[in-house]
Amino acid sequence: MHLALLFLWHLATCLRAAAAAGPLDDKTPDVPIAPPTAPAAYDEAVDNGTYGYYPRRTFATFDEIAEPRTNFVQWSEKCDDGLLYFLTPRGYTLPKPGPIILDRYGEMIWAHHFSNKFGGQAYDLKVQEYKGEQYLTFWLGDDRVRGHGSGSYYMLNSSYDVVRKVKAANGLSADLHEFLVTEEGTALMTMYEIVPHDVTEFRKFDAEKPEDKDPNYIWDCLFQEVDIETGDLIFEWRASEHLNINATYHGIGPGGTKTDPFDWFHINSIEKDALGNYLVSARYVHSLTYVDGKTGDIIWTLGGRVNDFMDLSGGYSLNFAWQHDARFLPLDTFPNTYSPPAERPGYTTKLVTLFDNAAEDQHYHFGLTYSRGLLLELTYPDPGTFVQAQGLSYSDHAKRFDEPDYTEPPVNNKKIAEINGTSPNYTVRVIKSYENPQKVRSSSQGSMQILPQTGGADPKVLVGYGLNALWTEFEADGTVLCDVHFGSTTSWERGDIQSYRVYKFPWTGRPEKQPDVEVSDDDAQVYVSWNGATDVASWVLQSSRRKSKIEADWTDVVSVRKTGFETILSVPENGLDDARYLRVIALDSAGRRLSYGVSKTIDRGLVASYFPLLDHHLPRPVKRLSMGKVVLVLCSTLVGMFLLYEAYRRYLSWKLGKTGGGPLRWKSGVRYRLLGDV
Repeated sequence: MHLALLFLWHLATCLRAAAAAGPLDDKTPDVPIAPPTAPAAYDEAVDNGTYGYYPRRTFATFDEIAEPRTNFVQWSEKCDDGLLYFLTPRGYTLPKPGPIILDRYGEMIWAHHFSNKFGGQAYDLKVQEYKGEQYLTFWLGDDRVRGHGSGSYYMLNSSYDVVRKVKAANGLSADLHEFLVTEEGTALMTMYEIVPHDVTEFRKFDAEKPEDKDPNYIWDCLFQEVDIETGDLIFEWRASEHLNINATYHGIGPGGTKTDPFDWFHINSIEKDALGNYLVSARYVHSLTYVDGKTGDIIWTLGGRVNDFMDLSGGYSLNFAWQHDARFLPLDTFPNTYSPPAERPGYTTKLVTLFDNAAEDQHYHFGLTYSRGLLLELTYPDPGTFVQAQGLSYSDHAKRFDEPDYTEPPVNNKKIAEINGTSPNYTVRVIKSYENPQKVRSSSQGSMQILPQTGGADPKVLVGYGLNALWTEFEADGTVLCDVHFGSTTSWERGDIQSYRVYKFPWTGRPEKQPDVEVSDDDAQVYVSWNGATDVASWVLQSSRRKSKIEADWTDVVSVRKTGFETILSVPENGLDDARYLRVIALDSAGRRLSYGVSKTIDRGLVASYFPLLDHHLPRPVKRLSMGKVVLVLCSTLVGMFLLYEAYRRYLSWKLGKTGGGPLRWKSGVRYRLLGDV
């Protein structure tokens, strides 16, 4: 009884305090929030490691993956081209890595951690077209084998459902480096396989040493073209069948055994051209290989020990090393800044792009002192036409990218002198080099993407720096437009935060699940996000007195523009009356409600419904109690009071030495009085 009286007294006190506060203000009118017109200002503290190697944002509505806190060192409105950024952050500092899509200002659009027993590290997220539809594709599997992986490629539809899992043929496992969907509906994939091969020219093995058990093994590199629909193999090419392993620049170290095979080739990109031939990039031989799509024979090789080309740019075309991501381009890609040479019967001219790492796992004895995106012009005899070299002496041209503070290492000069071609039938020259202002050098991974523009303008160029957490967007002439960091500069070359490649694509995401909502502890703010939705322009907060599916029962409370991944809606103190339920609605730019765009219903609880004056004076857990919970609390209280009564009664019985319990008494001197006598 006393406990009940105490509760009622406290309730009356709260009611009196609420009444004394006077009437609530009138409803605050909606204040539209202007959409941002630029990314957040550069933050030096984020860059210098004050917030760790991977500064991140967290959200009330989404905790699956922490959003990278992108830091725009430089920004131009030309980067605001309607495209989204696609990357796969991972590394030692990320407990839940996964593919991420960012908007034009580096704010998260979609992210997901695809858990597996190997840590769920995804690679190579991009948008690709298959049978007229757009899909997100990425690799997932076991990447614990350093530098490559064993897994499968995933294809997600616009609702982010996994609709296909593409595997390699012939019992092999798909490697993480490349998955490219062709116009014919096939897929190009890389793979690595342990095979026996004589490697005694690289090292001697001691049969007495346990680490030299089972010698003479290599990681052989293959690529396959596979029918996506059926999984049937269309074409397969194996590096060791067409190239001697002594073409490598990679040291064998203590490897070469079955448990530690020699990684000599290291394939990392493939592309198929209109002739049905393949362009292959291999990191450890410093070369691009053009492969006949019918026979598998090598048509030509650019770079490395078996190079066919004569450098017309003073060695700067052939001094790339440990490169990634080689692609062909049409000759009219740069209509305003590049003019192809006059056509010669029997010869082909092509543009090629690649990302020149100039480093390999912190080894810097080949290449320049910085990584670069490289645009090259190649001229060579038409495939099938064999033209003998005429023995023309190499003519040294002026170096187009000379820097007074840079001296090429002797080993690099020696390499160029050894490999440079002498035939005028095979020539290569640098058209443009794209370099980050900080002269970043990345020891692994990386990408270079051409971003076509409309109206006959030259394309932009996007360079991702792989091991180092940044990307840079350039004008065609090399002018830096946007320079973006998604990890601190102190993390570079450490592997703490990295992304295999970085891309930009158009993408429309329409998830088929509700937006996520959460309410602040004081019920003053509602947080809302919708992972993957790209069409949301604004959010509307609605209230209702009952949990209803009837639209007429819901009233608009406040409307705000979508800002970033998670938007905060402030709840007007007088805008809810006695409404117990809240929800949030997603609208597009035309004010239309989006499919699946109604959030779950928020139950503000019994107190908010029946005691609205207490709504802002009680803790959130108390005021959101439902009727069932209130009954449960009262029942639990009564049961607890009875148990205390029974325990005290038995204690008094024991104290008096009686076998039975008498009425509830308390001790006073030498006699006991009934509680009611006090």
